[in-house]
Amino acid sequence: MSWDAYISDNLMVPLDQEGTTLTSAAIVGHDGGVWAKSAEFPFISDRDTEQILAAMTDSSITYVSIDGVKYWKLSVIGDNLLRCRKDKVGFIARKTRTAIVVGFYTDPPVSCQASNKIVDEAGYYLEANGC
Repeated sequence: MSWDAYISDNLMVPLDQEGTTLTSAAIVGHDGGVWAKSAEFPFISDRDTEQILAAMTDSSITYVSIDGVKYWKLSVIGDNLLRCRKDKVGFIARKTRTAIVVGFYTDPPVSCQASNKIVDEAGYYLEANGC
């Protein structure tokens, strides 16, 4: 399975009976290289990737920027799951050994909890398979 197929088959899937999905998703290497992304995923720079990784372990970091948009850090679970949000748009980032799975959502219709679950499961799967 290609990484693009992984995005469409595992991250951009219906999260409820109405068929709502994440607004966009990507898998990004720790070095900032984009492995795969959905069509609507914003540009993510190497610096953005560095900020995401740093925010997972540094409690003094209060926001993360992606494509010039500042998202406030809501929480970190463990040292590998980051929740950020700006107004009704948020993202979940799940760090694996070599990559970061990122999923954007708009609440409503998609809740942070539903987004959290799908991104975390994708990250867990990748980690279990050596990524």
